[in-house]
Amino acid sequence: MRAFFKYYLFWILFFVIQKPLFMLANLSQMGELYWQDWFRVIWHALPLDISTASYITAMFGLLLVGYCIRPSRVWSYVANVYTALVLLVALLVFIGDTGVFPYWGFHLDRTVFAFLASPIEVLACAQWWVWLSAVLLWLGSCTVWFLLYRRIEGRIEIQLPAKNRLRVAYTIELFLVTALLFLPIRGSLTTSTMNTGRVYFSDRQMLNMAAINPVFNLMESLGGCSFDTQRYTYMPTDEALQLVSDLLPNKSGVYPSLLTTPRPNIILLILESFSSNAIEAMPNIQRLAAEGVFFSDAYASSYRTDRGVVAVLSGFPGQPTSSLMTSPTKSQHLPQLGRTLAKEGYQLKFWYGGDEDFTSMRSYLVSGGFADRVSDHSFPVSQRLSKWGVHDHLLFRRAAEEICAREADTCHTLDVILSLSSHEPFEVPATKRFENPFLNSVAYTDSCLGAFVDSLCQSPAWENTLLVLVADHGYPYPAGTQNYEPRRYSIPMIWSGGAVGKPCEIGKRCSQIDLVPTLLAQMQIDYSEYQFGKNVLDSASVPFAFYSFNDGFALLTAQDSIVIDAKVNKHIMGDNPKWEAYARAFVQRVMEVIETL
Repeated sequence: MRAFFKYYLFWILFFVIQKPLFMLANLSQMGELYWQDWFRVIWHALPLDISTASYITAMFGLLLVGYCIRPSRVWSYVANVYTALVLLVALLVFIGDTGVFPYWGFHLDRTVFAFLASPIEVLACAQWWVWLSAVLLWLGSCTVWFLLYRRIEGRIEIQLPAKNRLRVAYTIELFLVTALLFLPIRGSLTTSTMNTGRVYFSDRQMLNMAAINPVFNLMESLGGCSFDTQRYTYMPTDEALQLVSDLLPNKSGVYPSLLTTPRPNIILLILESFSSNAIEAMPNIQRLAAEGVFFSDAYASSYRTDRGVVAVLSGFPGQPTSSLMTSPTKSQHLPQLGRTLAKEGYQLKFWYGGDEDFTSMRSYLVSGGFADRVSDHSFPVSQRLSKWGVHDHLLFRRAAEEICAREADTCHTLDVILSLSSHEPFEVPATKRFENPFLNSVAYTDSCLGAFVDSLCQSPAWENTLLVLVADHGYPYPAGTQNYEPRRYSIPMIWSGGAVGKPCEIGKRCSQIDLVPTLLAQMQIDYSEYQFGKNVLDSASVPFAFYSFNDGFALLTAQDSIVIDAKVNKHIMGDNPKWEAYARAFVQRVMEVIETL
């Protein structure tokens, strides 16, 4: 029995020590910490740590039972190999989780496997020496922990009773103790089972994040359904439909006209990570905001590019724990701006300097009618100098040259350009303007944007061009911004170009999913298939924005804001029951519609 409990305590200690290490690694986001907070995190994290240690110890217990049945040194070798493999995996998860958390704002989940399908792009997220350091840290940590395990556990040598009857009783006892691990694994004997929400204890989200066991969190996400409708069912469907219809009432048809022509050539520029807080010192985007239509209270629908592109082009909200783009069988059924405009005679082209197969983007674009696409392989190898592919100045220059060279009397065009240089690790080929790497990368892309617009202004096509700028998602800037906070999702949305009638500011609260309905309304094209978006300018529209974060969602209205953590099924910002019901109804309808795709 001693070997069993020593092994069990070894793994509990392993997971306990990770908590202060995670907090130290994310100290800038933890906020003000008191000495009691360190112990509170460790204490409240114990249920998940014990549960995860129980999963691991269960196999070790069965090895001990095997030793009792037929004693042999082989069992020690098997136990050593098993422990080494589990240490390799557990430390890989812990180090990877600690590394990406400052950028993602949430722990590793099934999302990581969608990114691992494109390993080159994953490697581009950091410099080579960062990866090398991570690998060395991983292998070194595995070595230290394995030596500690050997020191504590030694080899499996149980002093078995001499009498067969007592040996059988001992074996049965050991098997029953192993079977009892089912209780801490499950967490209770009631219908409620162990989950990450069990360790939430504070109104400060970062303390709750620190208490989550990353190995358990990853296992839990893999065990759930990718599009888990039931998880976000809060009320009867009829009730949810009624609440959503209150947010999206029948359109009045009364709204101002912003364009000089109902059929402009459209350039939709989706800017990587352009948070509202990051553009205040960016002269070119500020110039475009002053010269055009500035939607000053706009929000991203989610936190990653794959969600943001779908929100912009399909007017479909991001989901808390899934991505429609990575599911081609579903994303192909979504409406898309490209398909809608193709029916009106528009020619389509998509511009991107990275890998179009990342997160299954190619399948989504092809189903949306973008047969003509530019990606990293459209450029010579000598120009693929970014970790992600081609830097923005090369992409923008090529797009400007082609657009300006088009004959003015050709058919109408839709060009969608997705930038990438302001993506981590924020390495850009420009003079350093800001000490903050993120801000510096945004400033570089802003300069590329300025050159792009200056080129277009010299073209005869500019007079009939609508340039739409919107971010794919925000970024946790300034430091300390939490992943669930509204300011994390505040983004610019600007309409500029010769086709814009006169400059103005639209202060109504809106989001990415409203872009297509608002644009199509200006073009006098039916947008009823974009069921979750609204024409922001319609006099009947309700000002609101919906966004999702990892296993949570929020509804921001003109009157109040509510942010809900679905893990614990509680609001973490705002406490208005009325708007909480609207938020729950909205996410429920999103998931119910996905179920039908």
